[in-house]
Amino acid sequence: MPAPEATDASYFDLGAALSDLGAGRALRFPPFEMVYWPDAGLQFALNMARDPIQKALRAGRFFEEEELGLLAEHVKYGAEVIDIGANIGNHAVYFATRMQARRVVVVEPNPLALAPLVANVVLNKLGHVIDMGALGIGLSDRSEGGFGMKRHDRNLGATKLRPGKGGIEVHPGDAIFADETPDLIKIDVEGMEMQVLSGLEETIARNRPVILVEVDEENAAGFEAWRQGQGYRIVRSLRHSAKNCNHLLIPEARG
Repeated sequence: MPAPEATDASYFDLGAALSDLGAGRALRFPPFEMVYWPDAGLQFALNMARDPIQKALRAGRFFEEEELGLLAEHVKYGAEVIDIGANIGNHAVYFATRMQARRVVVVEPNPLALAPLVANVVLNKLGHVIDMGALGIGLSDRSEGGFGMKRHDRNLGATKLRPGKGGIEVHPGDAIFADETPDLIKIDVEGMEMQVLSGLEETIARNRPVILVEVDEENAAGFEAWRQGQGYRIVRSLRHSAKNCNHLLIPEARG
């Protein structure tokens, strides 16, 4: 049977869900397809049949396993992680379970990803590790409102923020994460990576975290200038598309 499709951005009330979760009340979710990994004891709520991340989870594996394995080599156990563009929680669940992260802060503005993301935190009993307080907003280099999402019917992760098209707010990461001490920052924001990095410069300078960032080709030159200016080197670059590339960065001072 095909997975139920997420087609309406209003189909899940994030505020009500988080309030109910905090109060110990029952949560109301839209229909999902459920996948269980018996060997790992993990389960996932899925809502888009053709989405690449959900296809991987349905097949019993994490999406971008190679990148995740590299992060496990370069980031200590018990780390604090900021996951920007968390989608439905693929990376966040990996960080919290396989890497035994102490804390994972998830950022995700896409209304269609929020229901399965919250469900996957709850299903895997990770509410004590994964902080969902920054859900429903996006990051940029300044605070603005009125953003909407340009939907992609086959790929939740390809959905882009569009100014003047809705009620989503964006803020600089430095304003949101002033009290955070991340060991790892993961960024997958569909072309807005330079604005996000610019808005995180104080957090990055203060903590010198490992960074995994997806960079669109149109931003490649700007990213290279930013990387050199911030004193980071590329450990590995992994390309899964002609349009973008994942880069694993560590501070120049590290090994």
